[in-house]
Amino acid sequence: MKDNKIKGTNLVLLSALFFGSYGIWSRLMMDSFGIFSQAWTRGLLLLVVTLIANFFFKFLKPVLKKDWIWFLIIGLCGGLNQAPYFFGFKYLNVGTATLLFYCALVVGGYLIGKFAFGEKITKVKYLSLFLAIFGMLIIYKLVLDPSQFLAAGLTIMAGLMGAGGVVFSKKLSGNYEEIQIMMSYFITMPIVNIILAMLMGEHLPSLTNNVWLYQLGYTAALLIANLSVIEGFKYLDASVGSLIGLVEILFGIIFGVVFFGEIIGLGTIIGAVLIIISAVLPNIKLRE
Repeated sequence: MKDNKIKGTNLVLLSALFFGSYGIWSRLMMDSFGIFSQAWTRGLLLLVVTLIANFFFKFLKPVLKKDWIWFLIIGLCGGLNQAPYFFGFKYLNVGTATLLFYCALVVGGYLIGKFAFGEKITKVKYLSLFLAIFGMLIIYKLVLDPSQFLAAGLTIMAGLMGAGGVVFSKKLSGNYEEIQIMMSYFITMPIVNIILAMLMGEHLPSLTNNVWLYQLGYTAALLIANLSVIEGFKYLDASVGSLIGLVEILFGIIFGVVFFGEIIGLGTIIGAVLIIISAVLPNIKLRE
């Protein structure tokens, strides 16, 4: 049991590294891709790669009737959160979007864990949740004006859907390969977002534009991050996994310093320490 918890923790930390890179790819792409076109092209690429891989490795298997509902829910959550996530980071400052997204993500993880999986939310977990949110508030101050309410609402929705896509995968983990579970939103992403892109009149950048290399980087990060997090959550409570996943904020800060020359202040350091403590506390409890 202890080894499984350690394995799950390591996998979620690996996923956090790649999830943390999303901000880099979004910032590099946002002037060239539309909100919906960046999502459907990435989803289509992942779907094609998955189908080609299955041709050689035969990892897809028939879905049991009782599991279709979970594939549908995961597909909708994981496939539809890409556009509102991108929208939030485009029309809010990075700090505000990050705070709203991850607060919704961790709270969603707690709620789904409690009501869908019957997880016991202990005092330690409540304390960890408080420390995590307080740490995020220190790092990212919430600043909104009325014109940003739509973007804020969509960012929160993206966080809740992100939690749903990851946590509900626990209903299928162990019965299907992780890549088959992920395929549910590889299908949803292009179907829904290409329709919305056409309605919004979005156009794709030229194939000679280097921005397509950033799209490939984003696609690879999404694939690795989701494979790791789905496998990791199989061994962890949803609430614990959600807290550990917040470490991606720290990776995002580090990437901001390395790639964009952002400055880390004292508040960022204090907030980062609180987030680390919030992720460690429930795991200490598990090992008692």
